[in-house]
Amino acid sequence: MLKIFESVPEFSHPADEPPYDCNDGAFMKLYRSVSLEEYKAYTGELKAAGFTLFDENRIKDNYYSGFKGSGFLLHTDYSSADGCMHVIADPNTNLYEKEEAAFDKPADTVLYQFEIDHSLIDCGMCYIIQCADNSFFIVDSAHVCSVPDNQRIYDFLRKLTPEGKKIIISGWFFSHGHVDHIGKFMDFLKYNYNDDVVIEKLYYNFVSCSHPDNGEWMISDKIFQLQFEELVKNYPEIPGIKLHSGQTFWVRNLKFDVLCTHEDIYPDDLINYNDSSTVLMMTACGNKVLFPGDAGEKESRLLETCYGDYLKCDIVQVSHHGHFGTTVEFYELARADVALFATTQIMYDGDWPVYAANRKAVELSREHYIASNGTVKIKLPYKPGATEVFPDETFEDFDAIYNLWGYEYTEERKKELREAFEKRRKK
Repeated sequence: MLKIFESVPEFSHPADEPPYDCNDGAFMKLYRSVSLEEYKAYTGELKAAGFTLFDENRIKDNYYSGFKGSGFLLHTDYSSADGCMHVIADPNTNLYEKEEAAFDKPADTVLYQFEIDHSLIDCGMCYIIQCADNSFFIVDSAHVCSVPDNQRIYDFLRKLTPEGKKIIISGWFFSHGHVDHIGKFMDFLKYNYNDDVVIEKLYYNFVSCSHPDNGEWMISDKIFQLQFEELVKNYPEIPGIKLHSGQTFWVRNLKFDVLCTHEDIYPDDLINYNDSSTVLMMTACGNKVLFPGDAGEKESRLLETCYGDYLKCDIVQVSHHGHFGTTVEFYELARADVALFATTQIMYDGDWPVYAANRKAVELSREHYIASNGTVKIKLPYKPGATEVFPDETFEDFDAIYNLWGYEYTEERKKELREAFEKRRKK
């Protein structure tokens, strides 16, 4: 048995699978066929054994309790939908804020779908939320092939920050370790993290690169994630918070529910690395904004089963840039007024006839926006017709993108996409 569990009381029956390596020194036990009464009794046993409760939460019929142990945190979560209980011993994470911050004169809360540089690449995403105190919560960054974007992100934050004040990034969240989500953050740390910038916390939960299915992932997936993990060790002044399902945390006036991580997929396979995405629901100014990252079908089915109509939101980030990701049923439950596509117009047009889920997200929305067409500004609370789209700053290179990725479209389909591309360029 793992040493970290030696002081943890045993549940009434053995774990149903071998302990799962959650990465960053954390390990998990999975118990099936657990009742709510058994879960509550077990958390009571943890208290009696000297574990100190620091957080307790319920999202629909999903329960979470967080405890402080001797040298580690113990996270327990339970879902009535599938009767599964996870017990995670985590020795290296930091604690998160459990309450909303207070402001004397709150500023507007604004969500931006940031137009990353799609000149050479059609993937990557970056969302920037300006909080009520003018600090920023950022979701992901951009691909390493979006060459100038660490500087563009810095310039954007500088422009939105009051003159004479430092740029305060109150939180930077990473949905998963793909290079198009973490690449430009790494460059931001190297080249833009200076005396003018404060990064208060990093939030993420990356799957271990030693996962049994890692042989199915692209080599670059593992290389860049490992580089990220090594890089952040060089900045111990920036606390890292490892997120687990069931937690609710606050960043200024933004509330976040952690709905799913790679830990919930175990023991099913993770051949699709995208199903390691950490899924967040943000609540701000009475609006709900759903960030599934690149979640695939496995996470989608889990979310649908465990949360149902709790997925209803005002704004949804369409999963995996609008490529194969979450399901039609996922968007039917979300029923968002605004659908945000972190992709290029070329890829959006190419995917439109292929993926019914994209069409469903657009069909149910009032508005939808494509990142390559300009940064989108949504002041919260969302009001139909009030969204602003900034002028297009970069323009995708049709041939460069297709030569880089080699998408397998028919010659007829390529011709259609090129003609649409040329019409937009003439505009």
